[in-house]
Formats: sequence, structure tokens, C-alpha cells
Amino acid sequence: MSATPTSEQLSDLTLRWLTEFESALTAKDAVLLDQLFVEDSYWRDVVSFTWDLRQMVGREGIKDVLLSVADDIAPRDFRLSSTFPGPAITSNAGLDYIEAYIEFDTAQGGGSGFLRLNIDESAPTGVAAWALYTRLETLKGFEPATERPHAYGVHGKGGQENWLDQRTKLQAFEDRDPIVLIAGGGHSGIMAAVALEKLGVEALVVDKNERVGDNWRKRYYSLALHNPTIMSTMPDMPFPETFPEYLPKDKLANWLEAYVDAKDVNFWTSTEFLGGTYDEDRREWTVKVRRGDGTERTMHPKHVIMATGGVGGTPRVPKLTGIDAFEGHVTHSSHFGESAEFAGKKALVVGMGTSAHDLAFNLYNNGADVTMMQRSPTSIVQLDTANMAYATYTDGTPLDQADVKAGADYIYPILVAGLGAYTQMTEEIDKDLHEKLRAAGTKLDIGEDGTGWLMKFLRYGGGYYLNVGASDVIVEGGIKLIQASDVETFVKDGAQLTDGTTLDFDLIVLATGFENQQTEVARYFGQELADKVGEIAGFADDGEVRNSWRPTAQEGLWICIGGFQQNRIYSPQLAIQIRAQLNNLIPASFPRPRTSLESVLS
Repeated sequence: MSATPTSEQLSDLTLRWLTEFESALTAKDAVLLDQLFVEDSYWRDVVSFTWDLRQMVGREGIKDVLLSVADDIAPRDFRLSSTFPGPAITSNAGLDYIEAYIEFDTAQGGGSGFLRLNIDESAPTGVAAWALYTRLETLKGFEPATERPHAYGVHGKGGQENWLDQRTKLQAFEDRDPIVLIAGGGHSGIMAAVALEKLGVEALVVDKNERVGDNWRKRYYSLALHNPTIMSTMPDMPFPETFPEYLPKDKLANWLEAYVDAKDVNFWTSTEFLGGTYDEDRREWTVKVRRGDGTERTMHPKHVIMATGGVGGTPRVPKLTGIDAFEGHVTHSSHFGESAEFAGKKALVVGMGTSAHDLAFNLYNNGADVTMMQRSPTSIVQLDTANMAYATYTDGTPLDQADVKAGADYIYPILVAGLGAYTQMTEEIDKDLHEKLRAAGTKLDIGEDGTGWLMKFLRYGGGYYLNVGASDVIVEGGIKLIQASDVETFVKDGAQLTDGTTLDFDLIVLATGFENQQTEVARYFGQELADKVGEIAGFADDGEVRNSWRPTAQEGLWICIGGFQQNRIYSPQLAIQIRAQLNNLIPASFPRPRTSLESVLS
């Protein structure tokens, strides 16, 4: 096909491929499947075919898994999306290919996906797939409601409970236990609860803070999100157009509080999760929580979701030689409050990530004499440059459509290649800033494989900074820098350097991040169970995020990590997995061992 295909031709080509794909799966025709994929192709599935989050690399690996699940999943009625735009030609790295949003059905529910096709006139269908993304959107028997729920109470009849009476009674859980207990009331815990309630699974969120949103409200004074506001949208409730492009922490905290109220989320504030044990025979947990009045409650939920932090909730406190001798104020960034009280004081911020830069910048702006201590190289980009990575979200693409494409872009080899190219571009754009930062003594890097700040976020949750002003002050000398290797020891007045000089400080802020959530699992359930589950966050060998929104090695234990975008995308699939387990809707042959799949990290 020499001329650029018309929209009708693109639809015909895509539909031809989908028809043959369905035929190959129905007949379990390995030869036809071979013809439908290029040799170096990729497939990412979220629950629809594998009842897990899985990635397959190469035609043979894709074919083997598809043929092994075809009978149980019974995929059928592959079609173009009924809600998103039709197939279109996309160019990347000098190559043209078709991108198409798709829908399909399985024995368990309805799915959606994203397809990338190479135009190949030698292929039986005229195209061959090099990337496929599939995910389960609905569960049979638990489809989304099409009408508003009936009102609480009845108009005009006295003596009946009104809405507030019923909500108060329901949320008290005096006569029952929740089916799912969610430990942690930040954005991830709230989104999980909303997704579960949509499927009729009663969930209770418990959080130690006094108010919903305090996990943001109580953080350092100057905190604001560095991602565009559209990225942080909660399900079903878009932010008003009056909201700023980058949300301040208090505005976000208030919105979470309003969201919980609007969505009728069962939420206990001032409640500490104390931990629990799992009964393998009864397939339920015994957990304890402590309320704000000191009373304890024992519950028996079927599932527990840990949502206690982005990548972890326990502050990481490094062992700094001599720090106990320091007589000034030492605090972790998670406990730091007002910068104004340190006006005229000398402050050392340990770390060079986002929180470190934000705190140093705010201390500087409030009249403190600020020094930063860098412990390892940092990836730094200008804010506008960083947001080029989110073009699908900022170019006017509807949010639900952008989320589907983002899920397709998380195929690990595609992600690495894309972020590598993006990082090379950012290095050129921000070249002047980087030269000035190096001249000021900053050690910079672009990640272990040249994938830059965004892959650092996905792998480690830190190690980068999106410049909103602190870098400019460092370049100008307003914020001073020292390297950790230059510090011999801390003493009562500050830091003694290797050359014998001493830098005096009144305040030391440890902007050193948080421990892996595996630490949280050990804290609440014991080290043996934590070892069984393994590390959390970062990438597993199969290219997916470790132990997040997917089955862990401990039945009934689920973990949510990451930012707003990730939880918005995956909370519905987490809820589907839990609902399906409760109703025995997952075929008995699942889950299949993950070790049967080729690693995609190589």
C-alpha cells in the first residue's frame, strides 16, 4: 500500500486483523497466530487473559500464553472501540504504523485495549502486530450501574432514618466486618475503596490522621505537586477548571476530603492499623485497629490492602557519622513544618531529590542560610521539559483515552526505549542548566541506562528533581552545596569536613526518602510474611511493578503504591480481581506460575 491509507482503509485493516486474531484463538491455530505478530512483538495484559499484570516478549512467548489460556478465557467479539477515535497512522523513529483502540469480550467480562500494527502487504491480513495491550474493564454480573441509586429514606415519612443516619450506621460497622480493610487513607487507598464499592464489595479505609487529606495537609509548608493537575484527577470527579496547574498540598488535601464525602467512602480517621494474621483454612484475616479513643477493634476481613505510602511509609533515616553529637534540631522531611521559624538560621538539607530541593528552596525564601548535602548523583530537568513526557495528557486527549494509551506504553522494552529517546532530547534542551549546575558543584546523571528522571521515579520513587526554582538559586550561589564524601563527621555545632574545617548548622533536615513498603509488611504482619511477599515497587523480572495491584505471594494481601495516575489506571483491575476471587469467577487453572514467562528486563 504505497499511498497513505484512508480512515476507512485503516479501519478495514484493523478489523481484518482482529477477525483473524479471534479465529486463531477460537481454533487455537498456532500457524495463524504466527502470521499475525512480528517476531519481535510485545503483549501486555492486565487481568483480562492472565488474571494478573503480565508482559510477554516475542512472538513465541505471546503465542504460547495465548494458546494456554484460550479455552478458559474464551475471548471473542474483537472490535474497534465504541468510545474512542478510530485507527490512525502514527510515526515514530521514522517508522509508520497503525494505532487502534479496541474492545472485546471474554467468558468473565468485557475488555478494552490498544493495538499497534505494522503495515505489511506480505502478511495474510496486510498488517502484523508488534504491540498489544489488553485489560479487563468489567466483570460479568457486576457491570456498572446505568441508573442513579435510590435515595436513602423516603420523602415525607416521619420517623424514618435520613441519609445521614444511614451513612453513620453503615460506616460504624457495629454489626459486621468489612469485606476488605484498607490500611492507609491517601489517594491510593481511597481509589481502591471507590473501585471496590462499584463492584459491591464493602470496604473500610482506616487512617491514623485526624482528617482525610492530612497525609498531604501535614507535610512541609511549600509542598505542591510537580505534575500537571490533569495527571492527578480522581476517578469520576474531575478538578474544577479554576484549580491551578500544579496543586498545592492543602488544596489537594481538601479535595480528597470532599471526594471521600461525595463518594460515600467508608473511612475511619484517627484509627491506627495494628496488624494481623491470615487463617489459610478460613481464608480470612484477623486484624486489629485502634481508634482515637484508645479502644481496639478486632475484625475478620477477607482481604487487606496496604496503601500506606507512595513507595513506603516509614522514613528512611541514614546512619550519619557523629549525628548524635549534633546539638541542633534534626528532623526528617516528613515531619518538617514551617520554614519561617528558621529565618536567619543555618540549615543543612541532606539529600538532592525533589523534597530536598523543595525544602531547601523554601528555607532559602524564608531567610535561612541553606546548604544541601548531595549523597549520590541526581537527575534534574526543567519543569516544562519534564512535562513533555506527559504529552498525551496535556495535548487535549480525553483522560480515559490517555490512560489506556499510558497502559500500553508501560510495556517494559517500549518504556525503556521511549524514555531513552526522551531523555536524550531533555539533555539537549536543558544543556545550559546542566552546565551551570555542574559548575556549582552538582553531580548529575541520566539514570543507570540513560532513561532519566521518569524511570528513576518508576524504579525507586526518587533520585530526581523537576526544577521549579531551586536549581536557579543553586546556580546563583544562594543555596550552597557540599558532597557527602567531603563530610568527615557531624559534631555538636554542625559538620566537620575532611579538610578539617567545620560548617556550623542550627538545623539538619533529612530529605532521604522512605523505606520500601516491604518494611511496612514486616511491621504489621511479621518478617516471615514480608520475606514471603518480597520487595515492593520497582520492576519485577516480568516488567511489571513488583507486588502492586496484582496477587502477592500471600493470599488476601494486596498492595497499592505510586502516584495518582497509576492508581487511577489500576485500582479498577485490583477491585475486579478481589470481586472475582470472592465469587469464584477466576478459572481454576489460574494463577499460572510467573516463572513460566521470559524475563523482559534483559
